[in-house]
Amino acid sequence: MRLSLTLLAVAGLASAAAASNNVLVWSTGNDYFGQTEAIAAWIQASGQFDSVTGINDDNALPLATLNAYDRVLYFSNHSDLQDPTAIGDVLADFADTGKRLVLAVFSWADQGGNTLGGRVISDEISPFTFINSSIYNEVALGATDGSAFWNGVNSLSAGYRDNVAITTGSTLHGSWSDGVPALASKGNVVGVNMFPDLAFGFYSGDAEQLFVNALIEVPAPGFAGLAFAGVIAAGRRRR
Repeated sequence: MRLSLTLLAVAGLASAAAASNNVLVWSTGNDYFGQTEAIAAWIQASGQFDSVTGINDDNALPLATLNAYDRVLYFSNHSDLQDPTAIGDVLADFADTGKRLVLAVFSWADQGGNTLGGRVISDEISPFTFINSSIYNEVALGATDGSAFWNGVNSLSAGYRDNVAITTGSTLHGSWSDGVPALASKGNVVGVNMFPDLAFGFYSGDAEQLFVNALIEVPAPGFAGLAFAGVIAAGRRRR
């Protein structure tokens, strides 16, 4: 009986994770030739998510709005209207829920109002912090750790990047060919150091697949092993 209940619990957790599949693409300052809704469309076309919504809004969205989604991709573009502290605070509040948060260029631009501030930076919730102004020379992807973030990413280059370093406790998963970090994670927060609005150009390769991979929720390290260890232990006790 205990074995059956444990199996049901594991199956229920897996079912709940599978049902959590809505994505918000939130940009700030991306109204000048920006195509935030187009980003949502190609993420939706991946077939990995139930619904994907694109919103460009320079105001800090309420936490209740973010919490209506299971995953959020945030990036900034040129803007003097946004409040970096308020936006960074609400993104940190969303990350605190344990849901997937993906941050992208120009979140770490160090060039004014489009650079993130607030708790997401000060508390090092972001896997990246900025060093200096953004980098605009196009380079190819360099070394990676071969993790699931790179599934289907066979080639990649980018020209719009931020000059970043990884924060304490973050895991670096890949770098650009010039050594600048390309992707890092810290718990449920992922940093992708390239600009996701591909309508601006200056990229080639499998950028769309990389952002889709960054949004796909995976169990925390050790979760599956612990769950199945519990099933095996329950079975042994029963015998």
